[in-house]
Amino acid sequence: MVVLFMEVMDTLASLEGFAQEMASLIKREVDIKANEDEVAALIANEWSSRYNQLVTSGNYRSLRSLARDVMLTVTRKYSLGLGGRELEYWGDALANAFVTVAKIYDDVEPALNELSNLGVQMYILTNLDNDIAKKILLKNGLLRFFKGVISSDLTRAGKPNARIFNAALYRAKISKDDALIVSGLIEDIIGGKLSQIKTVFVNRRKINLTVKPDYIIGNLTELPKLLANMSNP
Repeated sequence: MVVLFMEVMDTLASLEGFAQEMASLIKREVDIKANEDEVAALIANEWSSRYNQLVTSGNYRSLRSLARDVMLTVTRKYSLGLGGRELEYWGDALANAFVTVAKIYDDVEPALNELSNLGVQMYILTNLDNDIAKKILLKNGLLRFFKGVISSDLTRAGKPNARIFNAALYRAKISKDDALIVSGLIEDIIGGKLSQIKTVFVNRRKINLTVKPDYIIGNLTELPKLLANMSNP
């Protein structure tokens, strides 16, 4: 039976609204001459731009590092004059905003229950920082389903870099032929191809894919049947 490596983002949880939550945190604690929506728009644009650039170049490392860089942009834009230690604090605070806004999709727990009852081994493989992923799962009672969490900050390589996928195989002590990536992120499809691991794309957003995964499902309730079909072609 294959071992599953699941992403959190757009797979188990929706993280929409993180920019607004970050802006709200900043407005509460910093004297900033801009309204919350303006700050949220800046954060959203800067976050998307920097994340995509880092992922495309293969240089993404950690959520906190990205959060610090985004906060540095906010600092410069509004002349906040924050120092190194303050930026460290804000990197941590903004990263934890993901825990606050995370909303688990309705199909997740029933699907994980079924997979667990079938004896399927599952790991988290994520571009979130390790503690952030664990906090989201623990908060929603899902950490118990997973044997471990492999994350970009601890492997020092983010998706789609093949190093994080190889680290996952090493952690689970399996070969690539016994692994299956389950994710709603395109970077997992790319990383799967680079590391020669099969991928299941969870197309929650109904997007048109430019890179083709091995399998596509609409939500996780379709996964047990897919695994059964794979076992009995």
